[in-house]
Amino acid sequence: MSVKVSVDVIGLRELEQALQELGSEVAGKNGGLVRNALMAAAKPVLEMAKHLVPKDTHKLENSLRRSRQKEVDPELHVNEAVDVGLISRRGRGTAYGAFVEFGTSQKAKRPYLRPALEGNIRESTDIFRKNLATGIVRVAKKVGNKNAQAIGARIKKL
Repeated sequence: MSVKVSVDVIGLRELEQALQELGSEVAGKNGGLVRNALMAAAKPVLEMAKHLVPKDTHKLENSLRRSRQKEVDPELHVNEAVDVGLISRRGRGTAYGAFVEFGTSQKAKRPYLRPALEGNIRESTDIFRKNLATGIVRVAKKVGNKNAQAIGARIKKL
């Protein structure tokens, strides 16, 4: 079971413009600037989820991870997405974690993922914006694109 959350971030149109100007230069290692910014933004959510997960749940905390979605839902209209949740070492979700989060007919729900996301939306979006802007400035300097560099610097300060 997955839950989708939408968030508006100030400055994304400008960042998108800068990314388009830089083109393939932003791909880089490990998926590039967008993926790296998403992974950084997911960190506070993961940390809070580990703190909130009920401790009597057979060490679910050890299965909490952030990972890149290998196949992004086309309805999202994005190229990159990151999951934070219960992911086994083989990349499969763990059903028990959903039973704890949402409850069952015999057990009350004990949410830990949803509150972690809701409690970190602002911080995570700020981390995403700042990391992406910093990366754009770095790549723009490297390739000599002054416009993209200026956009990134301006967005970083928001």
